[in-house]
Amino acid sequence: MLYTFLITIVFIAEIIITVTILRALLKLDRILVSADSLLNEAKPSITDISNLGHKISEQLIEFAEDFREKIKKKNEDTALMVLNKALAALLLWKINTKAIKKFRRSKVGKTLAKGLNLLANMV
Repeated sequence: MLYTFLITIVFIAEIIITVTILRALLKLDRILVSADSLLNEAKPSITDISNLGHKISEQLIEFAEDFREKIKKKNEDTALMVLNKALAALLLWKINTKAIKKFRRSKVGKTLAKGLNLLANMV
């Protein structure tokens, strides 16, 4: 009799556990069905958003390439401008040194140099 009573208690406990598990599964099923319907409703907008994101990323890549080319060209132009100025300065310096040497060799230059030397000696 005691064993029958214990078996009955265990059987009722198993039924309670089974009912609890079934309720949880049914609740989970309802949640999944509502999530599925929500995803089905949102699916077109998700597709549109992903397409828009893809187009934006393509445009960003294109703009980045254009920007890189623009910066590269600007750097090349700047380098050419600096080189041009340096060569012009070198040319003018070379011309100026030649002109100064010719001026110093001329009679006027020699006279001025003597006058400056005389003035420097006096001071």
